[in-house]
Amino acid sequence: MGATGGAGRRLGVALASLLLCAAAAEIAARAFWAAAFGVPPLAPDRILEAWYPKLARAESAAPSRDNGIFDVLLLGGSVLHPRWGRVPQELRRQLDDAGVGERRIFDLGEIAQTSRDSLLKYEALGDARFDLVVLYHGINETRANNAPADLFRPDYAHYEWYEMLNAMAPHHGASRLALPYTLEYAALRLRQLSSAERYVPLHRPNEAWLAHGSTLRSADALRANLAAILAMARERGDPVLLMTFALHVPDDYSAEAFAAKHLDYTRHVTPLERWGLPENVVAGVRAHNSVVRSLGQAGKAAFFVDQARLMPRGAGSFDDACHLTPEGSRRFVELLLAPVLAEQGRTGRAGPS
Repeated sequence: MGATGGAGRRLGVALASLLLCAAAAEIAARAFWAAAFGVPPLAPDRILEAWYPKLARAESAAPSRDNGIFDVLLLGGSVLHPRWGRVPQELRRQLDDAGVGERRIFDLGEIAQTSRDSLLKYEALGDARFDLVVLYHGINETRANNAPADLFRPDYAHYEWYEMLNAMAPHHGASRLALPYTLEYAALRLRQLSSAERYVPLHRPNEAWLAHGSTLRSADALRANLAAILAMARERGDPVLLMTFALHVPDDYSAEAFAAKHLDYTRHVTPLERWGLPENVVAGVRAHNSVVRSLGQAGKAAFFVDQARLMPRGAGSFDDACHLTPEGSRRFVELLLAPVLAEQGRTGRAGPS
């Protein structure tokens, strides 16, 4: 009995030690995410806030269509970001001028991000309900094409950014512990660091791969991402405003003319080469707009605005190929809101019934 009792005690001590080590590792994992990325240590299920910090406000605000507030969600790239134009500011002003009443704008637009980011963000906001979801994508997707065919992935996992996000997204809103996905993160990050040459840079193309950008694989990826968002929105009852992408490329465009600020732009903010070879970028946006039109004209969204056809071109509206001047932002929002306010007039409320 003495030997048996001693073995039992040793097993108990070993198990207790393992539990203490696991608890310490869990605390360390939560501390890492909190210190490095601001993920709340008591909410490890909010892991995507490490990559999308603006999710935190939208999640904590708990938007609802029954709260008497007109809640708008903006999903897109830098054109919707307040540092790259005045679209969010104009949206607030024009909603106020239209007498919509109390409103909140949740602007999740961010530089370089694609429809894949919007899909992951919208999916993460599972309990939120919006009076309007605005989708605006078209140019950032073109950068994804600058990769060899054997590396391209429809979920954009040929970027380190998306490969990691695709792995982490299932844990958002689901994980009670941080340690399992922290170990997954560490293993994937080590693999990425050891084979960095296999990935597309997030903010500018790999010059050695630019020729691959003529094959527009991103059109199918865009369609899949937008279709998934629209399907989720239908389930949630969120009305979506879908828009084509307004691109302005003067006939005399060249990198040299852009650098010298000789083109029909106001500020000459970002050269077209930031996304790839100009002809490939233009062709890519055209293909993406065709996808968006097909979805919009098929009635997949509550509202559809063909910004590519309606936006006035020239320096009065554009700071570069896609970013908008204050006047361009004003007109963009005017076009955006026209069908929404028309619906409000018909139903007597802000947004569709």
